This record gives sequence, structure tokens and C-alpha cells, in this order.
Amino acid sequence: MSKKIKSLLFLVVVSGGWLLVSKVAIDELLATPQLSVETTYQGISSYHNNRTVLSQSAMNELRAHLSFTQLRFHCSKQQGRTFHVTTVTNSTGEAVVQYFSGQTDVQPEACGSFVKMDNDDSLMSGVCHKWGFEAGVYRVGKWGHDGNNQNRLYKHPAFVDSLYHWIVGISMCDDWISDVSFGDFWKVYVR
Repeated sequence: MSKKIKSLLFLVVVSGGWLLVSKVAIDELLATPQLSVETTYQGISSYHNNRTVLSQSAMNELRAHLSFTQLRFHCSKQQGRTFHVTTVTNSTGEAVVQYFSGQTDVQPEACGSFVKMDNDDSLMSGVCHKWGFEAGVYRVGKWGHDGNNQNRLYKHPAFVDSLYHWIVGISMCDDWISDVSFGDFWKVYVR
């Protein structure tokens, strides 16, 4: 483990705070942000490029070094809404952490697995029973999209088919519109 990552992990663990593991921010007006998909957890140190996302294998590796128990998903569009949820600290939330860390391929139940943060004004967080895609069926009430393995953290981690989506690569945040504005962002944290 690099000194830089050790220092960062130490500070987060000591302070009890959140560690930013994926960050995509619109800092120039591009139709589609070019993602930097990191395949090792050490890639989190390049978050400042505003294009960093972690693969499932990187999340798995990170969890081996930092036994985090929660995930926080936060995206916001200047011309839209904010989706901001945190997984709960029980077995339902743990199932979400295991899924996005690649410890299991079983898609976890959405409802009851998260709490909305104060600034969440999304429509998606209120219809968790309609999330997901599993075994050829949409709106199954689960996190994720069956078939998204390495990219499950940033492509359809939460979505309602044809209505509300979290898709970083085509810039959707609680919408089905890929228009972006300066300042729009998608962030994932662990704790």
C-alpha cells in the first residue's frame, strides 16, 4: 500500500469520516465525460481529475484493506435534482456493500437498505420498490442491473427503467436526460 493511500485511509478511519472513492464532476462542458476506470483501489488518489470511478475489483480490494460498512451515493445536476442516499448499518445495508464490493453477485433489496440525506430531493429515492433489473425483468426493487459486473458502481447502481437513472458515463442523475451543466457531479463514498 502506498504511503499516500495509507495516510489517506488513516485520516479517514481516525476521523470517522467518509472516504471519497469515485468522483466525476463536470468541469468543462463535454457531452459525455471520459471516465478513468481504476482497477485498483490505489486509483482513488487520482480523484482530483474529476473522472475517477472504481471497478468492482478495485472496491473488493479496498474492502480488504479498509473494512467499510457503508456506502454513500451522491449525484446532483444544476438543472435537475439531487440523489443523495447512505446505506444503513444493518444486514440489509451490508448486502449492498457486499454487492458493490464484488463479494457477491446477489442483487440486494433496495427498500430498507438506505436512508435519504437531508438534501436529497430525488424522485428515485421514493420509489425503491421499482428499482433495478434482474433476470430479464425491470422494476424488481433491487440495486443494480443484472449483467453489470465491473462497472456496477457507476452504471445503473440505482435506477427506475425509463424514468430515473444513476449512470455516470452518460451523465444521468435522477433523470433520463444526458444534458450536463458546469458543476454537475457523481460521487461515491465509503465509511
